[in-house]
Amino acid sequence: MAVFRLVQVSDIHLSRSHAYFQDNWDVFVDLMADEKPDMILITGDLCLNGPKHPDDFVFAREQIERLKVPWRAIPGNHDAGDVPPDPKGQKQITPKRRNLWLKNFGDDFWVEDWAGWRFIGLNGQMMESGLKAERDQKAMLEEALATAGDRPIAIANHKPLWQLTADEKGKSSSAMWPKSRKYLMRLCERHKVKLYMNGHLHTYRATRHKGTRLIWAPAVAFINSRKGSWGLKMVRSSGYIRYEFDGRKFTHELVLPPLFIDNDVGNWQTHYGSTTYLPPRPYGRHAAR
Repeated sequence: MAVFRLVQVSDIHLSRSHAYFQDNWDVFVDLMADEKPDMILITGDLCLNGPKHPDDFVFAREQIERLKVPWRAIPGNHDAGDVPPDPKGQKQITPKRRNLWLKNFGDDFWVEDWAGWRFIGLNGQMMESGLKAERDQKAMLEEALATAGDRPIAIANHKPLWQLTADEKGKSSSAMWPKSRKYLMRLCERHKVKLYMNGHLHTYRATRHKGTRLIWAPAVAFINSRKGSWGLKMVRSSGYIRYEFDGRKFTHELVLPPLFIDNDVGNWQTHYGSTTYLPPRPYGRHAAR
């Protein structure tokens, strides 16, 4: 079987009305036209502020259509909203907001078999949300794991299982909440999940937990160097992850494109509190137009 080449890209934060992060996306589109991977997996935050600006969904879909290779995506908290109650006081996921995702990007949780592997995409913001679809996702996940047979399994989710330690307490917007984390960890151990891929923290990190490789993808859009490294071994720079799946094994590498700009939003967040509160900067003013 030929080597399966997959690119994981995350946190691209596209917006027609707030086009602050368009440059790196333009570079990425050009890179993928040359690289031609077998699949691009987008692990959330396609929009800058989907819960507030529904047109972010439309614009993000238009931009992703520029990719000339197959792709699949899962939502992040900047897309259809976060698990309620959102600790940051931003917009939480609702059926209406979720439907915007479904309309523009299709299923928000799914299972695919690629190159002898089983890939499972999750809407992590729906876990512990109380939405009816949460039960449907749980049923899909458990069935997909149970029927994987001898296929190695990879799970894609927007948020990491944890930020600092597997036993950290409290509900944080940085990672899966404790109840959902423990549930996913039990499933990963029981079904010998080989790979858990996420984005969200705009940081690259590669670790392992009981046989599962945990890969944090960096953001394409921006970084915030003022957050420091939390005492962890990590890389806080804009980029993406390149994987090669060969039989039951895989390798990965961090790609930091020379033409990517490390948009450091620390100063912006000091003044505005969040990128979702930035003033408009329309795409029509973008230099590449």
